[in-house]
Amino acid sequence: MKILVICGSLRKNSLTRVLTDLVYAYAQEKYPNAQVEYIDVGKYPIDNFRGYEEEYSPKTKEATDLVENSEVLIIGSPVYNGLLSSQIKNLFEHANYKATEGHVAGFICQSSGTISSLQVQGQLTALMTYFRIISNPRAVFSFRDKHIDRQGKLLDEKVPERIRQLVDETVALFYNRPKE
Repeated sequence: MKILVICGSLRKNSLTRVLTDLVYAYAQEKYPNAQVEYIDVGKYPIDNFRGYEEEYSPKTKEATDLVENSEVLIIGSPVYNGLLSSQIKNLFEHANYKATEGHVAGFICQSSGTISSLQVQGQLTALMTYFRIISNPRAVFSFRDKHIDRQGKLLDEKVPERIRQLVDETVALFYNRPKE
């Protein structure tokens, strides 16, 4: 099994990164026989999508291969003005939707408040549906100053527990998904 953790934030001091780092550490510990990879778009240069006929950097091709070949995806997105991270959308623009069919995904939405997190979960679910990826209906929502402070310190000890539950449920979805 291949697990891919994606941090969709470009920010240097990203709160989304704090959460996806927790996912990555937990997945490596809990699933030692799995291949666990991590794409942090703030540290991993991915070319802007310009069309399928264009040539892209080796790092972009590597990221695309990881998306297409990882059966379990845990995607962390910051909430920007009620929208998912454009970097996540750009990453998936490079992928072939036929290569991801039957994969599963779980979501983490980090925002400054509660107003638009469900909206971003819906956007992520819609994106995954296009790629024929099964979405875990339970997401982890985290809010700045309630669950995590501006310096990245967890304020709510239940956040790591919710992250572990998300990872475990998403992996279980992979094993229990309908097979053709």
